[in-house]
Amino acid sequence: MKINVYHEPGLEENHVDLHYNVLDEETTAIKQYLSTFGGVIAGRDEETERERMLIPGEILYIEVVERKTYAYLKDSVWRISYGLQQFMDEFGCAGFARNNKSMLVNVYHIQELKAQVNMRVNILMDNGELIVLNRSYKNEFYKYLEKRVAES
Repeated sequence: MKINVYHEPGLEENHVDLHYNVLDEETTAIKQYLSTFGGVIAGRDEETERERMLIPGEILYIEVVERKTYAYLKDSVWRISYGLQQFMDEFGCAGFARNNKSMLVNVYHIQELKAQVNMRVNILMDNGELIVLNRSYKNEFYKYLEKRVAES
């Protein structure tokens, strides 16, 4: 794939154009990755009290623990000031789907889905973590995956 980068000092707004003749796997992955840059989220590391801006696409999953919401990246955890529904309303289009009552998973960071005997499904994430897809969210989760694949 050819990549052109241009510096244009007079440009009023940065933009990215993706040109393709066939929507192959590489182009689809780039398209999905670019769609995750819809905004940023303030995150705080509770151990070091460090703060940084998080891009929704880099978040593997979000979990509510003791009424606090945490964003899990490949190698760090950040507290964010969003509830799950509020996060879904604002960033759901970036690939997040609910897998249980207190968690959202970024489907673009799923390595594997593995069915279990008890009708549950294990989700293997990019960082090697195993997350359970609760059976009451299973149908909705798979519908979301089908929708994302159809959009690609």
